[in-house]
Amino acid sequence: MKILVLRSSFQTDEFVEKEYAPLLNLLRADCGAEITVLGDEDGAFEKFDMSTPDVIMTATGGVENLFTRIMPVLGNDVRIIADGRNNSLAAALEILSYLRNNGRVGSIIHGSNEEIAAALKSRHNPLSKTRIARFGKPSDWLIASDVDTAFLAEKYGVETVDIDMQRLNDAVAKMPQKDAVAIARDIVHRAKLNREPSCADMVEAAKVYLAIKDICAKEGADALTIRCFDMVKALRTTSCLALALLNDEGIVAGCEGDMQTLLTMVLVRKLCAEPAFMANPSLLTDTTSAFAHCTIPFSMCDEVVLRSHFESSLGVALQGHLPEEAYTILKWGGERLDRYFVSEALATKVPYSEHYCRTQITLDINMKPYLLSKTIGNHHVIVHGRHADAIRAFMAENGVEEV
Repeated sequence: MKILVLRSSFQTDEFVEKEYAPLLNLLRADCGAEITVLGDEDGAFEKFDMSTPDVIMTATGGVENLFTRIMPVLGNDVRIIADGRNNSLAAALEILSYLRNNGRVGSIIHGSNEEIAAALKSRHNPLSKTRIARFGKPSDWLIASDVDTAFLAEKYGVETVDIDMQRLNDAVAKMPQKDAVAIARDIVHRAKLNREPSCADMVEAAKVYLAIKDICAKEGADALTIRCFDMVKALRTTSCLALALLNDEGIVAGCEGDMQTLLTMVLVRKLCAEPAFMANPSLLTDTTSAFAHCTIPFSMCDEVVLRSHFESSLGVALQGHLPEEAYTILKWGGERLDRYFVSEALATKVPYSEHYCRTQITLDINMKPYLLSKTIGNHHVIVHGRHADAIRAFMAENGVEEV
């Protein structure tokens, strides 16, 4: 993390280092900060290395004009540290107003040394303290989608706990019938239409939701991925409905034991405060890219039709209709999470096809050059809105290479 400290010409670099020594040393120790001090005296700016800082700190007042010269190299979301001493907060407030007047986004980090460091550390590593429940191992066909969990814990502070699929199967069998019936009825009322699932299918899918949610609560997990096709074979039902509901409730839930895609979804939730659609690339042209899967958060859709699972024709899946809006599509991958892809695109209307998974979206982007020769993996993540800048900022902070 690079922090650029701005001071007026009435003070010196030595003054800043002495005055703010406890804070600067804490930021170096806790956040790995590289700190550069820049004054507004004649000639200082011309000697400044214009590499993009991650954070600005106002050490004194009178640095507002200096900031206007720095602003062109900053990202879209400018963070400003100001603890209040030496008119630093007054300068930060003027800068924040200037940013907003120019259509930019910014925020001030203000408080004690410890509060400032905690805020930076949290933003720098939004995944910290995430706990993932892995229900079974990755599906057999996902030969390039696992993650080094020791690395994950060491670098990002993410914990994992393995859940045996038999434990889940036993929990499903013990779920109260009346609770599952109530949930099933509510889902049927929320859906536009129920095509294939029977009442029994709906109840069994609701039991899966209750069982997964209960195990996650007991394990303290706020994210999960599941080897779902084993459930299809063992219980003749699916987890598609469960994952949709859990994602809407803030428990990030992915399919097929794909840890790389799950972590992409977790990152989206932490950075963008949005649920995500995990999907397979399905059809690529020179102008569009189509994606499909059998589960999606209800909150991402204009309407939902209840369907059977595409591959097995069993259980409950969701055919969600996504609005024709702007989306961000991304994937964070590699066993040590060292690569990523991100782009923004608009959804475009195309005829629905029964040859792909139930929920389908087509984006007006040609992803052939990436997917057919440089792809990070199969599953990709789609999220409402334009978030590429935020994703790139996180990746740059953590040394991840864009594909």
